[in-house]
Amino acid sequence: MLKSMTAYSRSILVVPLGRFVVELQSVNRKFLEINTFLPKLLIRFDGAIKKWIGEKVLRGQVNVRLSVAFNQGTSSIVVPNLPLVIQLKSAWDQIADALEIPAGQFSLSLLAEEEGILTHEDEIQDEELIKDALKSLFLQALDQLLQMKLREGEALQSDILQRLDKLKAAIGRITEKAPDAVQKYKEKLLLKMQEVLKAVSVNENDERLMKEICLFADKVDIAEEITRFNSHLAQFNEMINSQQEGLGKTLEFLVQELNREINTIGSKSADVEIARLVIDVKAELERIREQIQNVE
Repeated sequence: MLKSMTAYSRSILVVPLGRFVVELQSVNRKFLEINTFLPKLLIRFDGAIKKWIGEKVLRGQVNVRLSVAFNQGTSSIVVPNLPLVIQLKSAWDQIADALEIPAGQFSLSLLAEEEGILTHEDEIQDEELIKDALKSLFLQALDQLLQMKLREGEALQSDILQRLDKLKAAIGRITEKAPDAVQKYKEKLLLKMQEVLKAVSVNENDERLMKEICLFADKVDIAEEITRFNSHLAQFNEMINSQQEGLGKTLEFLVQELNREINTIGSKSADVEIARLVIDVKAELERIREQIQNVE
């Protein structure tokens, strides 16, 4: 079963510590890329969060937005920078004296724009409990994310399987048409030689004609390419119906190989009908390639 790289989930966890909310948004990328947007207080858990996600998601860009509202007494210890506050008050008093402003005009609101007035100590209370709560929250969110990935992947798989059927039908018709290309060339060449060499008897067993036909047949022989195309197609179909995970990169490679074989078939064949079928196959492969780019 295929999994899409595009998905979204939101999970909420309310525990005695407080209320935790996480949003996960996944989009397509060639490799796994995790971007976290965490409260300053929880940045220390960044590595653990990326590890939890990496165990569940193999490819794509995952954006993580986490918010938390701690209950009273659960957050970090906040300490006032009293020496700085005293210096600031002294400075404001000097300004008041210089401007002859009545005493008692100093207000805490004057400190609102000042940095460094309040500091957060590095140690937070209940660190292990917070980590356990975060792990529970993320596992819940990841489970929702994976369910959406599977739903989206099911739609992708259905579309790709239909296109694989079209490829099988097209390569089947190309296989049927391939021998006709040599026969048509033989008839065309025979007529041409009879026109040019009117005074000379030319028949389909003429040595010159047979040599030319053999050279042409060797040049336009696409049996090997058809065999490889069918082999890649069978492998693609087998993988897409398997329970294997992380198929995106392998399927992209198989699409490249299918393109390589059909391009060779197109360049070798001079038959108009085969050329039309080659165009149809390339169009379907391009649509499959676009779909595979969103497969994890």
